[in-house]
Amino acid sequence: MAKDYKPQDLLSKEQIKIIRKKRDWINVVSISMNWLQILAAMALFFYFPNVLTFLLSVIVIGSRQFALAVLAHDGAHNLLFSNEKINDFVSQWFCAFPLFSDNRPYRPYHLAHHRFTESENDPDLSLSAPFPITKASFRRKVIRDLTGQTGFKRYSIALKSIFSSEADNFAGRIKKISDKISGFFISNLVIFSLIAIFSHWSIYFLLWWIPAFTYYSLIVRIRNIAEHSVTPGDTNLNNTRTTKASLLTRYLLVPHHVNFHLEHHLFTNCPWYNLPKVHEMLKGEPLRDKMCIEESYFSVLRKATSG
Repeated sequence: MAKDYKPQDLLSKEQIKIIRKKRDWINVVSISMNWLQILAAMALFFYFPNVLTFLLSVIVIGSRQFALAVLAHDGAHNLLFSNEKINDFVSQWFCAFPLFSDNRPYRPYHLAHHRFTESENDPDLSLSAPFPITKASFRRKVIRDLTGQTGFKRYSIALKSIFSSEADNFAGRIKKISDKISGFFISNLVIFSLIAIFSHWSIYFLLWWIPAFTYYSLIVRIRNIAEHSVTPGDTNLNNTRTTKASLLTRYLLVPHHVNFHLEHHLFTNCPWYNLPKVHEMLKGEPLRDKMCIEESYFSVLRKATSG
């Protein structure tokens, strides 16, 4: 890599101060709205059960699950709330744990990704290294996503990791396993109980886990491809990419401005709601032409499937 540009190379001190400003109320509203949309989608299918409302609910809930994952990611960067304890508690219990995720191991893993982006030490390198691939290969991956195979593999690996925890004795091993899985178990028990009380217990499996196994998996794949695959990788201005997106695409695939991934890498202390400001601020900078910015996700996928 020729050069790593620092935040102060790109924006003024005053601009950096503006984009780092946290507004906690935005995340209170955002988390609440994501959960309300999930509940509304479940209610839609419960009261009007048919194939169309089921598919619509799966898409809405899968996209909102991913939205919660994006907010959990901001929590891993300590950007969700100004108070660190509140940041960690809310990001875990309202965003990560319900999705069978945990910011405690994710945070150091993800920060290593930022430190070693697209280098041999990047823990996420395997996500971008195989590209470009053929269109046929991409179709097979999409089929695996939408049929739940990818989700099954993802959760199987997570469970295997949890239950293979090592300790000096049996009691210690049980404690480690319990510590890792209790957040997921408790949060999902609450979700299951609320669904069973206010609708029907089967909705939990139909409209919480089917979206997680299917549409959520597809979103994660497309996001992973867009963020780092087939980028020039000469500097930290083009080893990751920002992809422009329409309003509908932002809702269905890239909520909470997660498409501004280049800006996120350049300014890791910038909350998600300030990333568009960074994008606008960089427009007039002389280094703008060196940045990796794509016009659409279709354009990215064309490049990624040109193998």
